[in-house]
Amino acid sequence: MRICQYACTAALLLAFAVHPAAAGPAGPEDVKRIDASGLVNLIAAEKGKVVVVNIFASWCPPCREEIPGLINLRKDFSSDKVAFIGVSVDKEPKALHTYMGEMHINYPVLLAAGDFLQRTGVTAVPQLLVYDHKGDLQIKHRGLVQEGVLRSALNRLLKNAPPRP
Repeated sequence: MRICQYACTAALLLAFAVHPAAAGPAGPEDVKRIDASGLVNLIAAEKGKVVVVNIFASWCPPCREEIPGLINLRKDFSSDKVAFIGVSVDKEPKALHTYMGEMHINYPVLLAAGDFLQRTGVTAVPQLLVYDHKGDLQIKHRGLVQEGVLRSALNRLLKNAPPRP
């Protein structure tokens, strides 16, 4: 019995140690890049969920103020119902990697690349895009979004979504 407890505990610890979302990228070179079509594919892959895309920069004061609220919301909403995706416009992967470690961001963060800014129409950060369960853009907000405001919007979108199997 005791051996089973140790083995199960070790397996759980190992799973969390190697899971990319738990540890974050190992180094700046491991931060994945995303272009506009990559974002479209990510949103399509999350169909059936509400998807929150936070476009930010590590050097942006309003972004730095907004992200703790997103971290809280990620904890409060089931990943079966709401997907959070961060997209950084940082030019330096090292600065982003350092910031992600400081903030303990609990959702995937990608680095904007190629045509991302032009095709998404992003002209300022922070910018928040929220898609409903069908993948339709419901909210496009430029500037800081307060945690309570986004929580209310997510609850409203989830209320209108059909139950997930």
